[in-house]
Amino acid sequence: MNKWLSLLGGLVGGYAFLKTPLEGSFLSGLNPVVDGLGIISILVFSAALIYTGVRDIIQR
Repeated sequence: MNKWLSLLGGLVGGYAFLKTPLEGSFLSGLNPVVDGLGIISILVFSAALIYTGVRDIIQR
């Protein structure tokens, strides 16, 4: 149960990275980097969530 929540938290964190407005702040230059981190983390954590789900189904 704990690993599911961790993976879901990483997925939500990636979504938050993607939706963070940085325009008008001193971090506006890092907007492409933050968007890239958001996309990568969403892909990694969703793939890990799918993998653990399939693995748990196969083990039963």
